[in-house]
Amino acid sequence: MTPLQLRCVLAVAGHLHFTRAAHEVGIAQSALSAQVARLEAELGTALFERTSRSVRPTAAGEALLPRARAVLAELDRLRTDVAAATGAVEGPLRIGTIPTLADVDLAALLARLRERHPGVRATVLEQSSARTLAGVADGTLDVGFTGTALSEALPGVTAQVLTTEPLTAVVAAGDPWAGRRRLRLRDVATRPGVDFPAGTSGRRQSEEAFAAAGLAREVAVESSSAAFLLDLVRAGVGVALLPAAAARGAAGVRVVAVADAPVRRVCAVHAGAGSSAAARAFLALLAEHLPG
Repeated sequence: MTPLQLRCVLAVAGHLHFTRAAHEVGIAQSALSAQVARLEAELGTALFERTSRSVRPTAAGEALLPRARAVLAELDRLRTDVAAATGAVEGPLRIGTIPTLADVDLAALLARLRERHPGVRATVLEQSSARTLAGVADGTLDVGFTGTALSEALPGVTAQVLTTEPLTAVVAAGDPWAGRRRLRLRDVATRPGVDFPAGTSGRRQSEEAFAAAGLAREVAVESSSAAFLLDLVRAGVGVALLPAAAARGAAGVRVVAVADAPVRRVCAVHAGAGSSAAARAFLALLAEHLPG
C-alpha cells in the first residue's frame, strides 16, 4: 500500500470519475486505474463499483476513505516535523473554521504566518463546528475554530477557549424592534426565526436556551451560511440569533441585545502535543495576538 495508491482512491471517490481523478493526481488514466487495481488486489476486495456509466465506492471503499485521509495527513505531518528538525517550518496547514468567526482575524494571522514561514501552505475550510471537531480529531485538519454551546463536549481534541459571548437578535433595519435596546427570549419566540440547520452547534445554542426557558420557537428557514441568514433577515423572513460581530457593519440589519440570550464558547482546537510543526507555528502566532 503506497501513498500514491491512497491518493488515487481518494481522487476517484471525490470525482466518481477515473479520468477527472487522474487529472487531479497528475498521472495518466491507465496509470491511475493500475494503482487502484493493485491496492484492490492487495486488500482482496473491490473498492469501487464500475459500470459503463458510473463509478461509486463499495462498502469496503467507504470504510477505507477516512483512514486513507488520516494516513496521508499523518505523512504530511511527518514531513513537516522532519523539516522542522532542520529549522524549517513548511508543509500543509489545514484549518477548519465556523462562518461566524469574529474574534480572530484569520486572514491577518495567515499573512503573518507566510512572512515568517513562506513554506507553509494553508487551506481554510468554512464549515460547521461538528465537522471541524471531527476533522481535528481524526487528523484531517490541523487546527479548528469552533463556536459551541457551553454545555457541548469537545472530545478527542485539545481546546483553548478564546472567548464566551451572548448571542443577539438580528432584525431588519425597518423592523419595529430595530430601535429597541433590549429584548428577552420570550419576545424572540413570538416571531419566526432563521437559523443554522438542526443538529449543528450553532442551532443547538439557541435551542437549548429556548428549551430551558420553556419556550417554543418556529424556525422558518435553515441555512449553513451566516451571510444568507442575514439576507433572510433583510428580506423580513425572520429573526436570527447570532453573535453581534457577525452582523456588525452589515447593511440593512440591526443588532438588539437579548437579556437572557444563549451564550456560545469560541475555541481554537488542535491535536495538542501531536500537532504538526506548521500547526504549532500558527498556534504560537495566535497566542501572540490574543488579548491579555
